[in-house]
Amino acid sequence: MKVTTSNARHLLLRLDEPARLPDALLQPLREEIVVAGWMRGSGVLHDVRIRSMGGSDVRAVSGTVHAVVLEGSIGLAAGDVTCGLRAVLARETDTGLETIAGELVDARVGALEVMVTAFDEVTAIRRESAGGVWLVEPTAAASPAPAPAPVAAASGVPVPAPAPKAALPAPPSEPEPPKPAAPKPSPTFAAPGGMPLRPVRPHVEEQEEQVYPDTGDVVEHFAFGRCEVVKSDGDRLHLRLGKDGRIKEIALEMLKVTPLPSVDGAAGRHFKLDRKL
Repeated sequence: MKVTTSNARHLLLRLDEPARLPDALLQPLREEIVVAGWMRGSGVLHDVRIRSMGGSDVRAVSGTVHAVVLEGSIGLAAGDVTCGLRAVLARETDTGLETIAGELVDARVGALEVMVTAFDEVTAIRRESAGGVWLVEPTAAASPAPAPAPVAAASGVPVPAPAPKAALPAPPSEPEPPKPAAPKPSPTFAAPGGMPLRPVRPHVEEQEEQVYPDTGDVVEHFAFGRCEVVKSDGDRLHLRLGKDGRIKEIALEMLKVTPLPSVDGAAGRHFKLDRKL
């Protein structure tokens, strides 16, 4: 058993006619850069094609069905975002209520609402298990914070382990009078003559100016591969994917931008886009 922990964010999606699954669901997942997560939804579907869990035969269900449960994992497979669509469907027939369960292959959406839980600190790979079921395998996660050391209530300094007590000497016949405690130096008037100390200015490190991709530059996206920047407004990028020419819009606030050496034959600059952890 493997346990992975991560912070999460939630997305609420609504799909209407004539959207088709799974493409209509994968598009917002790519735009929001969800590469690890879980989705759950319900609604009305038409003309469904469904496969039994772990099987290879695909059954066509014509007409309208109620998607009582539609859920599955989200992760990367073959370099692209994918998700599982394990479904429990129901419909009225001449003989009564019929229930169908399996892995949904595709369907036309009538009305569907979906909640997505995105695990932002994890990258997951979806692979087919030995039993024929696709499962996620987390590949990166933030390390848990170490347990804090015991802290004293007043000073905030870790409390050391108590030393073994030594044997106490016998009390003297006549106790000595207590010595007056030395006055503590003032943290403000500690200079000779009682003049206040000059305040120390905090050191502020100069931050390097961040360089961002612009129109015509080439980027290496962690999920989409090599892409060309066709539009940039400082906060979002419009990328043309090199493998199929589709245009994707992504947000820069979720990405770490690293300059790379220029690409041979390309006029623009070259960057690497990684996920912020």
